[in-house]
Amino acid sequence: MNRRTVLKHLALGATTPLAASLGLSFGLSLSRNAAAREAPLRVIVPFPPGGGTDVLGRVIAATLEGALDRPVVVENKPGASGMLGADYTANGAKDGSVLLFAGLVPSVRYYARPPEEVLKQLAPVCPIARSPYMVAVNADLPAKTLADLVAQAKRDPKGLTFGSPGNATPQHLATELLQAACGIDMLHVPYRGTGPMMTDLLGGQIQLVVATVAAVEPYMKGGRLRVLAVTSRERLPKYPDIPTVAESGYAGFDAQIQFGTYCAAGTPDAVIAALNQGINRALQTEAVRSKLAEQGFAPTGGTPAQLQQSLLAEIRNVAGLVQAGKVRVDL
Repeated sequence: MNRRTVLKHLALGATTPLAASLGLSFGLSLSRNAAAREAPLRVIVPFPPGGGTDVLGRVIAATLEGALDRPVVVENKPGASGMLGADYTANGAKDGSVLLFAGLVPSVRYYARPPEEVLKQLAPVCPIARSPYMVAVNADLPAKTLADLVAQAKRDPKGLTFGSPGNATPQHLATELLQAACGIDMLHVPYRGTGPMMTDLLGGQIQLVVATVAAVEPYMKGGRLRVLAVTSRERLPKYPDIPTVAESGYAGFDAQIQFGTYCAAGTPDAVIAALNQGINRALQTEAVRSKLAEQGFAPTGGTPAQLQQSLLAEIRNVAGLVQAGKVRVDL
């Protein structure tokens, strides 16, 4: 039966069993298409609420609904230094309905494996943003400068403790790079996210963190912690009085956290391209750019290939820390 005949039968009011059946099938098809259009995009944040990744994901997700013309829901799936959220995405549907927001390397397990392994689990979608870190200490610590901190740490190896949102997270790696540059050795205390880490810093259970501006800033103005330096090559325009690590005596030091989005490997290229275009549109809106700037993030955007290149480069760079035993990766 050709298309013209089908339309004719439907136009007659579906008075025959065949027409009724065709009409039902036609209606179900429309319903399925409508449901597909309305299916929410689930944005997975692999850390608890309140941290830099969570803030970033929620700011962009709020604009993605309009950019992609579909509902967007943010879900926090913390645990195992980002591995649970990454695994959840990698094992999910290969239809672009689940989108992981994470640091440049979304799961610590990839640091101890050949770089290409990540691409067998997750498909890069779009670079998102980058942010320098702040080197922040508990307000009761005597150190007023990075030089003071280094001197104290050298007098008492392992006597100072630093926190991170989890073993082998970008913040942990940045702190290890800082220790290597300064020639110091502090005790690492991993947490299950930025929120509990900051709580213990304020309470004095740990003395130092290397954390994003978004994580540190709420506690700066009240004097509840002290920022000794920023890890970018240049001072932050918003805080011109805070020196860089490089200015503090460690020339060339530069460490920034970068974020990207990923979906399950095997997702069709056309689906990834559509997600990439929507995310780039969201990143270009003034609302997103201004909110990211408030939180210390610089929007990047770009192509899946650019995110893949940066991801593989970071895995290779960090491999040295893993091999030297500075970072333990739990597989």
